[in-house]
Order: sequence, then C-alpha cells, then structure tokens
Amino acid sequence: MDIKYIVGVIIAYFVLFVLDLMRKRSHKQTRSLKRFTIRTILDIAYLGTFCAAVVVVLLIICTINNPEFWEDWNIWGTVVFGAFFFVVFIMMLAPIKGFWDIIVDHDDITVVHFWIFKWHWKISSISHCELKLGGANVYVKGRRRKAFFVDGMTDHYSNFIKRMEKEQVPLEYKLRNKQ
Repeated sequence: MDIKYIVGVIIAYFVLFVLDLMRKRSHKQTRSLKRFTIRTILDIAYLGTFCAAVVVVLLIICTINNPEFWEDWNIWGTVVFGAFFFVVFIMMLAPIKGFWDIIVDHDDITVVHFWIFKWHWKISSISHCELKLGGANVYVKGRRRKAFFVDGMTDHYSNFIKRMEKEQVPLEYKLRNKQ
C-alpha cells in the first residue's frame, strides 16, 4: 500500500460529501401530517466526513514522518482501517434518499432499507408504539416483534408522533431501563 490508497479514499469521501450537500439543498421540511418522509439527519454524514478526514490526515502524517510506514503495515491494520472506513462510508450514505427512509403517505407507511428492501404497512394496522429515549418502536397487529424503529434524531420524527396521536394509536412511554 502507498499514498495512492489514501488519495483514492480522499476522492471517494469527497464525492460522498458532495452528494450529501446536494441532498441538503433538495431536502424539504414539511408540517403536513399526511405526507412526509423520515430520513437520517445530515449531521451524521458530516460526522462521518470529519472522522474520515482526521484518519486520512493522521495516515499522511505517519507517511511523512516514517517513509517505511506502509512496509510495516500488516493485515490487522488493514482490517481495522477497513472496518473503520466501512462504518464511516455507511454514515455518509445514511442521509441519501432510499438508504433508510420511512415514507408516510396518508394511511400507507413504507419502510425502505438499502434502496431495495421495502416493507409496507397501514397506519390503521399499528397496534401501539413504545417511545424510548432514542426513538419509537412501532408494533403492528398480529406481530409480536416490532415492525420498525423510528429514530428520535431524524427529520419529521415529531410529525410521526403527532400523527400517531391523531390516529389514537396507544403510545407507551418506556423511558427507563428494566432492572
């Protein structure tokens, strides 16, 4: 490995950063309770960009201070940095449309993961919501496990909770840990 690896990583993350900025310009806030999309906030992408930039700068400094840095590199360094860059890459993709969305359109709820996995429910089929410190677990009638999770830090989380209150879906507050 050499400096070409670092340059490739910088270019990849710069492209993702530009995509996130384009998403921010096209994202619309809505107060409507009938049609809205719940999506990861852009701050997660900025955090991922910052973390990637810090690590790349540290790798460049190590390369400048120790020209044999890449010769001493072993498989564990590759695994650790590969896992780190994978997590940062996912953080930068999260705010892009279709990566992780909950689309509410009148009585229909569509949950989209990784652009291809889609699940559909009706608001009328929701049995209850458990509100926790980080968000809300949503349960559907006829199912024991949660149907989906709505993160409390996402855009339009408050719209979702207001819609559940309007539809008279029971909201259970579980703000403490079980002991």
